[in-house]
Amino acid sequence: MGIDIDEVHSVVPIKADPFVSERLTVPGIGTAAPYASGDAFGGLLVFEVPRKGTIANVLFFDLDNEAINKELVLFSVKFTETADNSPFDPADFELLSSIGVVFINTWSSFANNGLGQGVPALSYIAPAGRLYGQLVTRGADNIAAANLPAIQMVVV
Repeated sequence: MGIDIDEVHSVVPIKADPFVSERLTVPGIGTAAPYASGDAFGGLLVFEVPRKGTIANVLFFDLDNEAINKELVLFSVKFTETADNSPFDPADFELLSSIGVVFINTWSSFANNGLGQGVPALSYIAPAGRLYGQLVTRGADNIAAANLPAIQMVVV
């Protein structure tokens, strides 16, 4: 008895055309100012995405080559952002609209920069076609003005 390939395809959908978001420069980074673990890293991120999908991959372009883990906290509606370099502290009622957290904790460091990656398989519904996010650092970043990081997501 073998496995019927048509049966497998009906159970495991495969999408050949993933959606890749615009690459966003992280807004509001305070350059040459040290961060502490748990601080908001930059300002509000707004990703234009399909109204529903699964985030398959998030790329963090680390142009300062610090390779410090980040968490991308995502919401299905706009929330009150935490000021850059302040402890991330969403209101309880806003946290209820979170779709989850992407842990950017896999790093490839190169000579002068690096690439961080989070592979969450995080499903969502975004009625307005937008996901709102706040990065939280898990280390002591200190970003140079010429090396602002960027972020991008892939949705299937």
